[in-house]
Formats: sequence, structure tokens, C-alpha cells
Amino acid sequence: MKPLTVVKITVSLILIALIVTQVDFVEAGQHIQTLSWPFVAFALLFYTGLQWLSCWRWQMVLKSQGYQVRLRPLMSSYFAGMWLNIFLPGSLGGDVYRVYQVSQRTQDSEAALVSVFLERFTGLAALSAIAVMGLPPAFQLVGRWDIIALFLGAVGALVGAVLLIMSPRLLQWAEPWLMRLSLGAIAARFTKIQTLLHQFAKDRSALVSSMGLSFILQLGIVIYHFLIAQQLAISISFLALVVFIPIVVVITLLPISLGGLGLKEGLWIYLFSRVGLSSEEALLLSLTVTLLGWLLSIPGGIILLLDSAGYQHVRAARTESNSSP
Repeated sequence: MKPLTVVKITVSLILIALIVTQVDFVEAGQHIQTLSWPFVAFALLFYTGLQWLSCWRWQMVLKSQGYQVRLRPLMSSYFAGMWLNIFLPGSLGGDVYRVYQVSQRTQDSEAALVSVFLERFTGLAALSAIAVMGLPPAFQLVGRWDIIALFLGAVGALVGAVLLIMSPRLLQWAEPWLMRLSLGAIAARFTKIQTLLHQFAKDRSALVSSMGLSFILQLGIVIYHFLIAQQLAISISFLALVVFIPIVVVITLLPISLGGLGLKEGLWIYLFSRVGLSSEEALLLSLTVTLLGWLLSIPGGIILLLDSAGYQHVRAARTESNSSP
């Protein structure tokens, strides 16, 4: 096991231990009793709809590259990717499987890789836009300097990443700094990504439609969290979630824990405590969203059982990634 992996596991275990000492599980159990099975069914259908929109966006990206792929196989690969992401750190496993499935249909592995990246990138750009929209409520509603600082950091990271990917001049300026931080490989990858992105941008219709769907999707994720919070009798406002979700997304992307385990829950607890809500409510919202995601990914596990070749491809890719310096 790599030293970095050991560090991540250690950080996750420490964070989980700290969380357990702060949570009253009796109170959390009282909140979870308000979660009805009809609502669980509704939440799963709602999130399935968001997944369908994601696949529609993905289909648009592929179409702009000259490939016609039906929504059904894209949905199947999305669900299988969700299942893989439960057991693999980060989202690499799910994305590798999605690339594999599309390359099997297009016979073009580079186009498949580009389509997955661009589908992710439009989501990042839309989240950046929503984060910027959240600036007024961040100042007016939350009113805590530490949350304001975290939020501005999250907005800066999101917008900065989008600009760095889109602007060759900015990337050229940042490249020496990336080299000093031993991140030269990232600079080289961004250079290639910029070329692919500019090719995609030539299809204005696909770009605008994809960005529009991404914006709806990101708002849908905030609505999804808000509906679950209301069902759990957690009195948090929609605008507060507009502020909190970008913070959680950006910070859990940092490679300091095992797939964000413990880090995400700790962040929710910290943010909730700053607006007068309890640790139990924060943990309950985070775990409920996670458990619903696991339930929704069960069909993906069945898909993987029927596609052993695809699963072996992901394992080989993970092994190659872990063995590289």
C-alpha cells in the first residue's frame, strides 16, 4: 500500500472518530423517523431524472463529435459508474468504465475520453456560475466570516479552474508555477484539453445546450438536498444550501482523505453549526444523501455483473494508475 493511501485512510479514520464523539445518535434517530418510504421512492425517481439529464448532456457532446449513441447504454454506464465509485476512491473508476463503454460503441477511445471530460467540464462551469450567484446570500444570509472565506475560496477555485482550462494565455502564465509545484503533468494535460474544448466550442448549439442542461442539473442537486432536508425536518434554507454545496464539492476534491470519507461529513457538521443547526442534523443529511445514492446505484452493480470484461478493464486501469510514479 502506498504511503499516500495510508495517509488518506488515517485522515478519514481520524475524522470519522471525531464525528462519532460529537453526534447524539438518539437525536439523529428521531429525525430519520420522518423519512417515509414514499419519499424515498420520490427521491430516487428525482435523482434518476437528474441522471437522465446528465446522459442527455453527454449524448449532445458525443453528437457534436459526429457519434450517435442512444441514451439507454449511456444510462447503463452511468449507473455502473455510480456503483464503482462506492468502492473506489474518487470518481476515476466510474469515468474509466464510461469511457470504455462509449469507446466500444464508437470505436474511438479518444472521442470517448473527450466526451466524458467535456461532460464533466460543463458541470464544473455551471457549478461555478451557481457559486457566483450564491455570493449575495453568502454575505446577507450566512454572515459568518469563516463561511464567507470558505465560500470565496470555493468560488475562486471553481472559476480559476474553468479559466485555466479555457484560456491558453492564463495557462502559459501559470505553467512555471505548476512546474515548481511538480504539477507539470497537469499543465500538459490542460494544454491538450484546451485543444479539445476549442473544437467542441465550434458547435455553438451543442455548447449552449450542454451548458443549459448543466445549469439545470446543478440547481437540481441543490433542490434534491433541500427536499431531503425538509423531509428530515431540518430547517435549513435553500439559499444556505446554494452556499454550502460548492464548498463541500470543492474541498472534498482535495486528495487528503479516502474518497472524501469523513471529510464531507465533517464539513457538513462544521457548516451547519455556524448557522445554528446541530451536528446530528448535518450528519443525517449527508448520510441520507449518500445512502440514497447507494440505493440508486444497485442496478449498476447488476450491470457490472453482466459485463465482466468492462469490470476487468477498470481494474486494469486502476492498477496502471496506482503503479505509475
